[in-house]
Amino acid sequence: MSPLLYAVPVFLGLIFVELLAARWMGRKVYRFHDAITSINIGLMSECVRSLLKLMSVFVYAVVVEKVGAFTWDLASPWVWVVAFFMYDFFYYWAHRAGHEINFLWAAHVVHHSSEEFNLSTALRQSSTNQVFYWAFYLPMAIVGIPVSVFVLVALASTLYQFWVHTRLIPKLGWIDLVFSTPSNHRCHHGRNPYCIDVNYGATLIIWDRLFGTYVAERDDEPVVYGTLVPLQSWNPVWANVKNYISMVRDAWQAPRAGDKLMHVFAGPGWTASGPAAPEQDMANRYAVFETPSSTWQRVYGMVATAVVFALFMHLLMVAPGLSVAARIGYGLLIALNGITMGWLFAGQAGAIGLEALRVVLVFGSLAAGLWFTPAPATVRVVAAFGMVLSLVLLARARGERGDTVAALPGAQA
Repeated sequence: MSPLLYAVPVFLGLIFVELLAARWMGRKVYRFHDAITSINIGLMSECVRSLLKLMSVFVYAVVVEKVGAFTWDLASPWVWVVAFFMYDFFYYWAHRAGHEINFLWAAHVVHHSSEEFNLSTALRQSSTNQVFYWAFYLPMAIVGIPVSVFVLVALASTLYQFWVHTRLIPKLGWIDLVFSTPSNHRCHHGRNPYCIDVNYGATLIIWDRLFGTYVAERDDEPVVYGTLVPLQSWNPVWANVKNYISMVRDAWQAPRAGDKLMHVFAGPGWTASGPAAPEQDMANRYAVFETPSSTWQRVYGMVATAVVFALFMHLLMVAPGLSVAARIGYGLLIALNGITMGWLFAGQAGAIGLEALRVVLVFGSLAAGLWFTPAPATVRVVAAFGMVLSLVLLARARGERGDTVAALPGAQA
């Protein structure tokens, strides 16, 4: 997890730079609730994935040891070249499967759930992807690509994909024909008919061009971001489970066994009569989900997120020495923060009172050294500061209109 210790602060710094650049250019590419939700989803995802990655890397290592066909010289550049192209190729098929098979889409959809497209969207990653997608890379283990090479190539691919989530970089000419670029990836995140199920490449876009899934961004039709069935919630847990719940419900209600299986293994939106065609009038079909954003919400959101981010960084530093139970505890803490933050942003009734209770129970116990004992002094100080400041802000917010149910679809999710 040590690379993330350095990468995550850099990512947040680049998000801040993009925000400043967008304002200087007179463009609005961020909404507060959406960006904070993306960050909360990302923090929760990494807590979950840190445990699941151990499993996938272990299985990969076992396959290399037991059935690896070749022994590779780590000093040879060829092992890195072959690993890069193999990883990028299998990423294409894993990513494509994630869009064309419903139960895999249920895992991947959270990354597409934002109706904005900016660098914070890159952090909006699934907490359950790792359950399924590691299997696509086992051919690399079968040919004997060493674990260390696989892990570093995967990390490099992940880092590369961060920068393509921006609207501020225009088309790049011939580069768009070879590499995954912001222009190509903007299409991938669109819900326009021409943007559905295209441009899956991680680093290279050549696989899309070879297998017929490449499209170029159109100047005459701006990309409309999000999914055909919008999330309409700021809740990171709901973002991760919404499509699973819909899939299970549809499969349960299907009268025939074959139809039940199709709801799981067919494409997203499958019905016995066939999937509906994407709506053509994108501007009028979709109203962007939004809830009122008051000053206190923005201040509180930044404070609460900063405190949880500090705890997440502490997790990255001490994770190798923590038990599985302690890691799960950290993950639940971060998930709980995201849930209550989503309720606050949606204006759900009683959200302020519930958040105050969470602050006292969670951060109060951390400050008192009752969690993860012996708690480092820095963690206790951060928790105490966060608790006091959070309660002050929540007290200030009592009685304001933010503590009422927002009259918007999905606001209570």
